[in-house]
Amino acid sequence: MFHGAFALLERSLRIDARNWPTHLCRLGLVGSIYVSLCFALSTQNRFGAPGLRFFQGIAFLDLAFITLLGLSYFSTSITEEKEEDTLGLMLMAGVSPLGILAGKSIGRFWQAILLVAAQYPFMLLSVTMGGVTTLQVQAITLALVAYMVFLAGMGLLCSTLASRNRTASSMMIVGLSIYFLVPLIAKLILIKLAKSTIQGVTATTSISMWRAFLESMENLCIFLKMGEILTTGFGQSIWSFQVISNVLLGFVLSGLAWLLFGTASLATSTEASSRGLVARQRAFLQFNAGRPWPNPFVWKDFHFVSGGIGTIFVRFGFYLSLCLIVFGFDHFLDASFGPNGAVGLCQMLLSLAIAIDAAMALAQAMHNEIRSQTLAALLMLPQSPVRIVYSKFLGSLLGWFPGPLVLLTVTLTTVSGRSDFYSLLQNEHGGWCVVLLFLLPPHFAPLAALIVRWGAVAVAFGLTIGVYFGIIMGISLFRGPSDAFFASAALVMTTLCVVCHLLLLVRIQTLAMK
Repeated sequence: MFHGAFALLERSLRIDARNWPTHLCRLGLVGSIYVSLCFALSTQNRFGAPGLRFFQGIAFLDLAFITLLGLSYFSTSITEEKEEDTLGLMLMAGVSPLGILAGKSIGRFWQAILLVAAQYPFMLLSVTMGGVTTLQVQAITLALVAYMVFLAGMGLLCSTLASRNRTASSMMIVGLSIYFLVPLIAKLILIKLAKSTIQGVTATTSISMWRAFLESMENLCIFLKMGEILTTGFGQSIWSFQVISNVLLGFVLSGLAWLLFGTASLATSTEASSRGLVARQRAFLQFNAGRPWPNPFVWKDFHFVSGGIGTIFVRFGFYLSLCLIVFGFDHFLDASFGPNGAVGLCQMLLSLAIAIDAAMALAQAMHNEIRSQTLAALLMLPQSPVRIVYSKFLGSLLGWFPGPLVLLTVTLTTVSGRSDFYSLLQNEHGGWCVVLLFLLPPHFAPLAALIVRWGAVAVAFGLTIGVYFGIIMGISLFRGPSDAFFASAALVMTTLCVVCHLLLLVRIQTLAMK
């Protein structure tokens, strides 16, 4: 049953141990911890409790990093073998499905565990700085590990069912959205039930049972549990419902991946090199690619990277559903979404989804050429590298326009949205810095796809988070935001975008000559 499991596990551990991007990620995480420490110390005179602020920075940084790992690292364990047409060879060699799943997933999970374990001493340092107890450190660490188990299980299931890396990542995004939205809905319903009870509505037995179920759903999500653990005076058990439920869900999803492996392994990647573009004619919603356009690079990436006409309708449905969910919460559940209201939250979520979608599309456009080993042949064509690269980018982003269109519609058709738009045009409150922050991941992702084998989107957002922490650190050092500071930050981020373009062209020509 476990034949080949330890061989695959040993191989993955050896590759990660000798792979310099893995150690670079660890170094980047340590650098982020240092930035959090400096920020906590620089703001202690104004906010107090530097240990708590330092601990909060590490906790939320770990949560963001683990989530990005789930989207791009855990979700590609099996699909990368499908894309390289090696999954069938493993089965022919006598490696059992359980051996393949265990060998491909445990190594990645172990590497992620090491990242959290390496930060545990820094978390204990926050106890000596004041404002944090050892119980909170233990609770956060255990909650993050349980969340990692859940992500590993869901990533293994998505990777087993999907035929491509991008499809598995998309399934992970949907799964994580459900993981966050269902507990959030439960929390909002509980708030409304509490208001009804205060107004005199009797709590019957059925309502009490319903409330207990909703409380269980609310405690399922780590995003909601983090705020409770980081509250001053936390004294609950570290073995919370979130820890137990996340671990159980992780094992259940891994078991489903094992049960469905036999059927799912028959569905090979639609990008297999042996099948070429002919297999892509059976795309989503059965839209045929037709004859090539005058610019074949745009045509190829629009149909075979972006997904073609079919995924345009899917994207429209996704973004519209996101808006309906936010405005539905605000209308039916009387949810409080902060000073900017439902429109501000909708704009933020749409911008984040648009940035993720663009980063995934551009990274996939570069990754396909590297994986198929067609980059050298592509640059031998009688076209300039600049035209080839930006034609591919244009084709990848043609199916991406529903997101910006929905965002622009929400912005221009609401009073609060128009006010934000006018403030952006006048560059009030550093509006262009916020826009540039969302533009950084699509610039970082294709460059990262040419450097790292996996996790280009995670690396892109990790670098963006580092830039964001740098801005926050600069605000604290300059004793508050100013127009000069925001102008300097915008100039730095614009320079980073230009440098990414230049490095991308240099890296492509370097890889083509190897």
